[in-house]
Amino acid sequence: MISNRESARRSRMRKQKHIENLRNQLNQLRIQNRELTNRLRSFTYHSHLVDSDNVQLRSEAIILRRKLSEFRQILVFRQLQRQISSAWPCNSVTTSVNEQTPSLIT
Repeated sequence: MISNRESARRSRMRKQKHIENLRNQLNQLRIQNRELTNRLRSFTYHSHLVDSDNVQLRSEAIILRRKLSEFRQILVFRQLQRQISSAWPCNSVTTSVNEQTPSLIT
Protein backbone atom coordinates (compact mmCIF):
# COMPACT_ATOMS: atom_id res chain seq x y z
CA MET A 1 0.00 0.00 0.00
CA ILE A 2 2.85 2.38 0.83
CA SER A 3 4.56 1.36 -2.35
CA ASN A 4 1.40 2.13 -4.35
CA ARG A 5 1.11 5.56 -2.71
CA GLU A 6 4.74 6.31 -3.47
CA SER A 7 4.30 5.16 -7.05
CA ALA A 8 1.16 7.32 -7.42
CA ARG A 9 3.02 10.32 -5.96
CA ARG A 10 5.89 9.86 -8.46
CA SER A 11 3.36 9.51 -11.25
CA ARG A 12 1.62 12.77 -10.20
CA MET A 13 5.00 14.53 -10.04
CA ARG A 14 5.94 13.30 -13.54
CA LYS A 15 2.54 14.40 -14.82
CA GLN A 16 2.98 17.82 -13.14
CA LYS A 17 6.47 18.23 -14.70
CA HIS A 18 5.10 17.24 -18.08
CA ILE A 19 2.26 19.78 -17.77
CA GLU A 20 4.74 22.46 -16.68
CA ASN A 21 6.98 21.66 -19.67
CA LEU A 22 4.00 21.88 -21.98
CA ARG A 23 3.00 25.26 -20.51
CA ASN A 24 6.55 26.57 -20.97
CA GLN A 25 6.58 25.30 -24.53
CA LEU A 26 3.18 26.93 -25.14
CA ASN A 27 4.46 30.27 -23.81
CA GLN A 28 7.57 30.07 -26.00
CA LEU A 29 5.46 29.26 -29.05
CA ARG A 30 3.13 32.18 -28.31
CA ILE A 31 6.10 34.54 -28.07
CA GLN A 32 7.54 33.15 -31.30
CA ASN A 33 4.12 33.49 -32.97
CA ARG A 34 3.89 37.17 -31.91
CA GLU A 35 7.39 37.86 -33.23
CA LEU A 36 6.63 36.17 -36.54
CA THR A 37 3.31 38.02 -36.82
CA ASN A 38 5.09 41.34 -36.25
CA ARG A 39 7.74 40.46 -38.83
CA LEU A 40 5.03 39.51 -41.32
CA ARG A 41 3.25 42.84 -40.75
CA SER A 42 6.52 44.68 -41.28
CA PHE A 43 7.29 42.77 -44.48
CA THR A 44 3.74 43.34 -45.74
CA TYR A 45 4.00 47.07 -45.04
CA HIS A 46 7.34 47.33 -46.84
CA SER A 47 6.02 45.21 -49.69
CA HIS A 48 3.17 47.70 -50.20
CA LEU A 49 5.67 50.56 -50.20
CA VAL A 50 7.81 48.82 -52.79
CA ASP A 51 4.74 48.06 -54.90
CA SER A 52 3.60 51.67 -54.91
CA ASP A 53 7.14 52.87 -55.70
CA ASN A 54 7.24 50.34 -58.52
CA VAL A 55 3.97 51.64 -59.98
CA GLN A 56 5.28 55.21 -59.85
CA LEU A 57 8.60 54.24 -61.45
CA ARG A 58 6.82 52.34 -64.23
CA SER A 59 4.70 55.42 -64.97
CA GLU A 60 7.79 57.60 -65.04
CA ALA A 61 9.54 55.11 -67.34
CA ILE A 62 6.61 55.26 -69.79
CA ILE A 63 6.74 59.06 -69.81
CA LEU A 64 10.51 59.05 -70.33
CA ARG A 65 10.23 56.53 -73.19
CA ARG A 66 7.68 58.78 -74.89
CA LYS A 67 9.94 61.81 -74.50
CA LEU A 68 12.91 59.84 -75.84
CA SER A 69 10.83 58.81 -78.84
CA GLU A 70 9.86 62.44 -79.43
CA PHE A 71 13.51 63.53 -79.20
CA ARG A 72 14.49 60.86 -81.71
CA GLN A 73 11.77 62.06 -84.08
CA ILE A 74 13.05 65.62 -83.75
CA LEU A 75 16.62 64.48 -84.47
CA VAL A 76 15.52 62.51 -87.53
CA PHE A 77 13.52 65.50 -88.75
CA ARG A 78 16.47 67.85 -88.28
CA GLN A 79 18.83 65.43 -90.04
CA LEU A 80 16.42 65.29 -92.96
CA GLN A 81 16.27 69.09 -93.01
CA ARG A 82 20.09 69.29 -93.11
CA GLN A 83 20.25 66.75 -95.92
CA ILE A 84 17.67 68.68 -97.86
CA SER A 85 19.39 72.02 -97.28
CA SER A 86 22.81 70.61 -98.21
CA ALA A 87 21.41 69.02 -101.36
CA TRP A 88 19.72 72.29 -102.35
CA PRO A 89 21.74 75.17 -100.92
CA CYS A 90 19.50 77.72 -102.59
CA ASN A 91 16.48 76.46 -100.66
CA SER A 92 15.63 79.20 -98.19
CA VAL A 93 12.48 77.39 -97.04
CA THR A 94 14.48 75.04 -94.79
CA THR A 95 15.83 77.89 -92.69
CA SER A 96 12.35 79.23 -92.07
CA VAL A 97 11.14 75.69 -91.22
CA ASN A 98 14.01 75.33 -88.74
CA GLU A 99 12.93 78.48 -87.02
CA GLN A 100 9.32 77.33 -86.85
CA THR A 101 10.03 73.81 -85.52
CA PRO A 102 8.21 73.50 -82.21
CA SER A 103 10.22 72.30 -79.28
CA LEU A 104 8.85 69.13 -77.71
CA ILE A 105 11.09 69.49 -74.68
CA THR A 106 9.02 70.11 -71.57
